[in-house]
Amino acid sequence: MSKLWAEAKRLDVSNKGKKDELIARLREAQEEGGENSMPNKDKLKATKKTEQPKEETFISKYHELRLVNKSAYNKEVSGRVITVPGTSIQFHEGVYRTSDPDEIAFLESHPNFGNTFVKIEKKDQKKAVDEVIAERYKDLEAREKELAAREAALKKKEMAAKGQEEGAEMQKVKTGVRSTADQPKF
Repeated sequence: MSKLWAEAKRLDVSNKGKKDELIARLREAQEEGGENSMPNKDKLKATKKTEQPKEETFISKYHELRLVNKSAYNKEVSGRVITVPGTSIQFHEGVYRTSDPDEIAFLESHPNFGNTFVKIEKKDQKKAVDEVIAERYKDLEAREKELAAREAALKKKEMAAKGQEEGAEMQKVKTGVRSTADQPKF
C-alpha cells in the first residue's frame, strides 16, 4: 500500500479512499500521461510560477486583531473526545500578509471588511521613488539658481547703499577740515 501511496504522490493523485479506488485513479492518471510519465521539470517550474498568487496585504485599525477562519470543535473518536483545532487570522501591528486564496476570499467576504480592516494595493514604488527624486533634484537646481540670483541682487543693493559699484574701491571722504592722521610726522 505504501508503494501505491508513493506512486499516487508522484502522479499527483489523491491517495484517499480504498485500495481499489486508488488503483483505478492511478491507472487513469497513467493513461492520461502515458506509461511511466514524469513531467518535465521546466514545465513544473513554469506552472508553479504562474500558479503562485501574488501576496495581498490587509491593514487593520487595531494593533492586534484576530479573526476566526474555522472554529475549533470537539469530536468523539473511539470513545475519546478529541479537540479538532481551528484556524484563525492574526494581524500583527495592524498588518496581515497572505497569498493563500482561501484566506483572501475569507477576508474579502468578512462582514468587517472595509470597516475594521481593508485591503491595500501596492504600487511599483521603485518607479515612483525615482520620479520623486528627479522632481526634487530639478527643484533643487532651480532653487540654487534662484538663490544665486537673489544673492547677486542683494550684493548689488548693498554696494549701491554704500555708494559704490561692484569691484571699485572705496573712495576716501574729504571734509573741509584737514586731518593730520593721513600725513606722516617728521
